[in-house]
Amino acid sequence: MHRLQESLSLRFAGWILFLIALFTSVFYGCQTLIALPYVNLNSIEDTDAFYLLIKEHEDRLIEYTNCMLSLEQEDLSYVEKQRYQNQMNRIQEEMQQQNTNFRFRLLSWDGSQVVLENVGEGIEEQVQTLFYATFEQRDSALVQESYEISADEVYAVELEPAMAFSDKSNLTQEGLVLCYGVVKPEWMTATDDFSDLQQVFESCQHQFTGYVVASLGTLGIALLLLVYLLWGAGYQPDNNRTLVASWQDRVFLEFWLLLLFVLSICIVSIMLEYEGVVWQMISYMQRGILTGICLGTGALVTGWGYFVALFLRTVAVRCKTKTLVQYSLIGRVIRWIYRLIRDFFLGLPLIWKVILGFCGYVACVFMVDYLYPLTEYAPVPGLCLNLVVMLLLCRWAYGFWKVRRGAEIIAAGNLNHRIETERLPADLKRHGEILNNISNGLTCAMDEKMKSERFKAELITNVSHDLKTPLTSIINYVNLLKTTEQTDPKALEYIEVLERKSQRLRKLTEDLVEASKASTGVLKVNRERIGMGQLLDQALGEYEEKLQAKQLQVVCTLPEGESYVYADGRHLWRVIDNLLGNCSKYALEGTRVYIEVERAQGSVSLSIKNISREPLNIPPERLMERFVRGEESRTTEGSGLGLSIAKNLTELQGGTFQLVVDGDLFKAIVTVPQAT
Repeated sequence: MHRLQESLSLRFAGWILFLIALFTSVFYGCQTLIALPYVNLNSIEDTDAFYLLIKEHEDRLIEYTNCMLSLEQEDLSYVEKQRYQNQMNRIQEEMQQQNTNFRFRLLSWDGSQVVLENVGEGIEEQVQTLFYATFEQRDSALVQESYEISADEVYAVELEPAMAFSDKSNLTQEGLVLCYGVVKPEWMTATDDFSDLQQVFESCQHQFTGYVVASLGTLGIALLLLVYLLWGAGYQPDNNRTLVASWQDRVFLEFWLLLLFVLSICIVSIMLEYEGVVWQMISYMQRGILTGICLGTGALVTGWGYFVALFLRTVAVRCKTKTLVQYSLIGRVIRWIYRLIRDFFLGLPLIWKVILGFCGYVACVFMVDYLYPLTEYAPVPGLCLNLVVMLLLCRWAYGFWKVRRGAEIIAAGNLNHRIETERLPADLKRHGEILNNISNGLTCAMDEKMKSERFKAELITNVSHDLKTPLTSIINYVNLLKTTEQTDPKALEYIEVLERKSQRLRKLTEDLVEASKASTGVLKVNRERIGMGQLLDQALGEYEEKLQAKQLQVVCTLPEGESYVYADGRHLWRVIDNLLGNCSKYALEGTRVYIEVERAQGSVSLSIKNISREPLNIPPERLMERFVRGEESRTTEGSGLGLSIAKNLTELQGGTFQLVVDGDLFKAIVTVPQAT
């Protein structure tokens, strides 16, 4: 199909065949129009052409008789006599029976004498219809006095043909009576205008259906070819189906319209100018004349149709390339006015748009109710107006619902959701695009944040891994130094400091790695049924000495029976360890630490409360960030990662971690799913 559309040779052949088909259709269409009046006629005597030919023959007979009367004048010269005689001989030769199918008998006024004839007895049997006409003699010349009448209308034709006229008052002088007719079609032997008329008449009778079929068939072919040419217009071969607008497609469309209008005016003017001549020629029904008229009309209409096809082609190319308005003066003006009105209306505040819309609705209601002729069809115009307004409001409401639903989806966390704004009203479309832009901004921010978090986690992991090798060497060398016999007390002190600081550095490195893994979710979690009370007792046993060293009294409240949770024992132990470690480091000495376990529906909560040694002047969310401590001096051994690690580990197990700060009261609540 693409080759048919892009082939230049096929399109050139299509143009040629289109012109041929159009010319053929117009030619046979003219034949159809010419033959149409004669389809339902009975014989050639019912046609105008027959009447014209009869009149010509009557005039020839009058001319012959006038020449005969002129020869009776005594004062004629020899040249005039010869001229009249030659004229009579020529007419007499034309009226010979072997040269014409016209039969006549010219009688005296009373019908007693035959002046001139080209048939003997039995004229009534030869002709199809017998006609009569009378001629009056005036000033030595004959003039036709009355119209011809058929033999059926003549009274007592055998006795006196002139008796057929009811009014004979004007026949004051002598005249002649003409009895004439045309032989029947089967008796026509001479080749003259009547035989040609008979052939054309029979052709119109028999070939009318063929003319119609040929005209409509070729017209259909021309239309199909035109559709193909419009389908392939603009495409070039070997151009990857790219539409190309030629120079004629970049000319302003008004030029084409003006050219087509001028051409149409010229064709119409030519037809109107020669309309009378053409119809007069058609009325003779001569085959050569009719064929010439059909050929001329076909050429004229085909030329006009070719320009119409070119106009349609350039319109098709402009529509395909979407340049119809671009290369149109009127289109540019309309587009400029439309944009001006649209920008003005869109630039108005929403309240003014509503006011203008309401005023327009009121104006339309007034026109429907009070202007003629709309009032004659009440209440139909009003119902139609309200129906249109209702549809517009429904469209606006549906667009508002789409925007609101999209905003709810975005607010729920689906930042990848996009609101379809293509067919929304202008204000809703703008609002939807703003929401989409907000969603894009949030998505970009989240991506950047996740990227930054991953980068920080990877950095911490890599740095921690790089620190482990030298740190291990330091610890090993410190252990070797401890095995040596040192006599200098300062050296022993230095070795103790090195051991303490290296162990702290190792603990910090391990916390960094664990915090990084917990925040990125790469830690493996093996959840199982664990007793919360048993795990808490073990942790308190390990921290008993540290808590007593700080003079911290533990008040533990446990429910009856074991509280089983569904969690990872290793990670849950680390959470409890971090919380008790915070108590031993940051709790005020000589105070109490309250530990409470509560069972709720489907979950178990562990809360640890203590009084802070340092003022807590930061919010709880800040405390759960990495490297943040409750004391700003940072003189303690803590790293500021314990709460962050505890929060991430709790969430990895499907639980929640919450901090509550009330003055110096610090409270941590760990909630994990309960195991059945």
